[in-house]
Amino acid sequence: MANKYDFYCEEALSGKTNIVKVFESDNVLAFNHTKPSYSTHIVIIPKKHILDLPSLTDEELSIVNEMLKVARDLSKNLDKNQGIKLITNVGVFQDTPHLHFHLIAGEKIN
Repeated sequence: MANKYDFYCEEALSGKTNIVKVFESDNVLAFNHTKPSYSTHIVIIPKKHILDLPSLTDEELSIVNEMLKVARDLSKNLDKNQGIKLITNVGVFQDTPHLHFHLIAGEKIN
C-alpha cells in the first residue's frame, strides 16, 4: 500500500486535475468523482493526509466527523427511495492510499 499513488494529495488537492467541487471547508473537500460508477458519485476527502480508517488517531476523529456531516448534508439532496450508499475502503479494496468516502446514489454506470 505504501507505494501506491495518492491521487487525492497529488491531483485533486494540488489542482493538477480539474474537479467539480460540491463542498469545501478548511478540513474537507467533496467533489464529483472523475470516473463515476453511479449517476451520483461524490468523493469526500480530508485535506489532511490520513491513510485509512484504521490509521485514524483520536485527534483526527473531528475531521471524520466533519466528513460525515458533509455526507449527511449532501445526502439530503438525494432520493433515499432509490438508495444511498456511503462507502470507505481499506487494504486491497482501497485504490488510493488516502482516507475517502464515496457517496453514491442513482443508477449504476456501466
